Amino acid sequence: MNVFERVQETRPEIDGADENILAARARLLYEIQEVRRPAGSRDARRPWIVAASLVGAAAAVTAGALVVGNLTAPTPTVEAVPTREPGSVIVPSPAPTPTPTPMTGQEVLAGAASAAAGFAPPVLAPGQYLRRAWKAEILGVFDAALGYPGQPGYSASRATASSAWTIGLDGADYAPSDLRAQWYTEWGAPTAGSVYGDEAQARAQQAGALQGYGPARQVAPTEAPRLSEGGAEDVLWFFENMPRDPEAMIAWIRDYKGPDASGWADGKVGWLLIGLLSHNVGDPDMRASMYRALSLLPGSTVAAEEGGRRTVTFDSQLGAPDSGQTSLRRFTLTIDMATGIVTQTTDTSDVGEGLIPGDVPDSRMTFEMSVVDSLP
Repeated sequence: MNVFERVQETRPEIDGADENILAARARLLYEIQEVRRPAGSRDARRPWIVAASLVGAAAAVTAGALVVGNLTAPTPTVEAVPTREPGSVIVPSPAPTPTPTPMTGQEVLAGAASAAAGFAPPVLAPGQYLRRAWKAEILGVFDAALGYPGQPGYSASRATASSAWTIGLDGADYAPSDLRAQWYTEWGAPTAGSVYGDEAQARAQQAGALQGYGPARQVAPTEAPRLSEGGAEDVLWFFENMPRDPEAMIAWIRDYKGPDASGWADGKVGWLLIGLLSHNVGDPDMRASMYRALSLLPGSTVAAEEGGRRTVTFDSQLGAPDSGQTSLRRFTLTIDMATGIVTQTTDTSDVGEGLIPGDVPDSRMTFEMSVVDSLP
């Protein structure tokens, strides 16, 4: 068996190999003829070429790219690609970050309505109570230049006060499972807070106010709570008599409060609704309706969320605009957006006027809800 037959048997099945072998065979015959020529006429290096050709033929066929002597497979064509100009760098364009749209007061109150409607109040076992613990910070103001017989200075306002002080209060309400059954209440001893303006005057007035609140009060039976602005009706009366349609509810409250010449008609509606909501009792549907009614009132803004809570602020201008004697009245409510529970309310008159810092309200109340197994 000659060398060509061995190559034929051992070569792999590669496309185009037959043509490459024929070319190699022709080149090899030529080299053999050259070897048979007289030694003088041959190049001294020819045997190295023949040997290289034989080895290269077998190896190239096995690898699929045949090379014999100077015979090579066609060189692949490489197309030129334009190069980037010196100094230019590819910088990917960053994906635009969507700017979150701030929520409006109406949207937050609508969300609170949904939370309240979906929140199931705790079911109380016999002997258990729903406890609403509260803390209050109350502002007092005084101006010796104003007043009336017997109580000089107590007709002052924030705008005209020469001194002011705060008093801290705390207590709790205990609601039974049947809201028409017996309620209970307790009060802590009042505490002295900050003073503003004429310090000596403020301290003297503060001391008198502390005595007026009296000592701490132990748990005692009481009726269902009433709103802070007074009135003969308790909060349950409102729950039972107000219509549940939000627009009808607003009209009903306006009629209940009567005409208002100060320009605070919407403010009175809002403050009454906030007072009712702050007791954190009542059926979920009624609470949701009250939030929806609040969302229809003008002048609301909302602060950023903190710990799952949102604070909605309502501003109202009091007084006739053409009289040049107007003042800003502000009230807020802070809502747990998961449950619709009110955790804080504030009320501030004459915002931005007088010597009292603007972040000190006329009243601030905070609330914490829990279920207790028995009375203290």
